[in-house]
Amino acid sequence: MKPRNMAIEKLYQSVNFLIVNKPYDMYINSDDENEKNTVVCHIAEQDSHRSNSAQPLHFVHRLDYSTSGVLCMALNKSAAAAAGRLFEKRLTNKYYLAIVRGHLSFKMCDIKYPLGSDRTSPDTSHKMLALTEATRTSCGSPRSAETRLLVLESGYYEDNPVTVVVLKPLTGRRHQLRVHCSVIGHTILGDYTYSNRQDTSPHRMFLHATRLVLPLPNELLDIQTIEPFFSDNQFTSKWTPLSKKYNYCEKQDFIKVCDVIDKTCEINECKVFG
Repeated sequence: MKPRNMAIEKLYQSVNFLIVNKPYDMYINSDDENEKNTVVCHIAEQDSHRSNSAQPLHFVHRLDYSTSGVLCMALNKSAAAAAGRLFEKRLTNKYYLAIVRGHLSFKMCDIKYPLGSDRTSPDTSHKMLALTEATRTSCGSPRSAETRLLVLESGYYEDNPVTVVVLKPLTGRRHQLRVHCSVIGHTILGDYTYSNRQDTSPHRMFLHATRLVLPLPNELLDIQTIEPFFSDNQFTSKWTPLSKKYNYCEKQDFIKVCDVIDKTCEINECKVFG
C-alpha cells in the first residue's frame, strides 16, 4: 500500500531539525510495516536517504492521528536530547487552534483536571479520563494536567453552536486538550472518541497545532503554520459566523493572540475548572 496522496509541508529544516505540517488523519509512525499512512513513510518517499535506519528521525514530541499541525523531529541524538530537556522542563510553548461544540460563557479559562487512563475502556484504546468525583474509581494513575483556553470567535457549524478557541497545554499528557475540552462540556468538533462516538458528521477533528516555540540555546525555533480551517471549503460551506473577539487568521494576528494567552489571567476574566 502506497502512502495516500497527501503532501507533508516542510516548515523548517537545518542540520539538527526537520519541522513539518502534519496532515490530519495520519500516523506519525507505525510498527506495522504494511501501514504506509505515516509521517515517516511520506518523508522517506520525498527524501530517500531518510528511508533507512542510518538516518533515523527522532520525534521530540507527538501529535495524535487526528490532530494536524507543527511536528518537530530531531535529525541527530544530540539535538533530540537538547529538545527533550526543554520539554521535560516545560520551557517550550505550544499553541493549538481548535473548534469546540457549544458557545462558551467566559473569555478565558484554566482547566486543571488531572488525567489518567480510562479503566472502563479496552486497554488497546489508550483512552484517557479526567479525574473528577464521578470518575475517581475509573481513572487510572492520574497525573496533574493544565490547559489554558482563550475564546476567539463564536458561530455555527451546520446550524449547531461552536466556538473557535486557542489552547495552550501547560503540561504534556496524552490526549490532554481533547479530554480537558470534553470534561468542561465543550468537546472538540469532530472528536469521535471523546464524544462517545457521537460526533461523526465533520470530515475531520478540528484540532491543529498552529505554533511551536523551542528556545534552544543555539537555534531558537518559532515555527507557525497558516490557519487551517477557514481555507477548507468543507468547513466554510457549513460555517456561519456570529461574534469575533480577536483576529487570528493571519500569522501576526495569531502571535498577538498567543501573547494574550501567555499573560497571567486576571481574576475577573479567567474561569478555573478542576
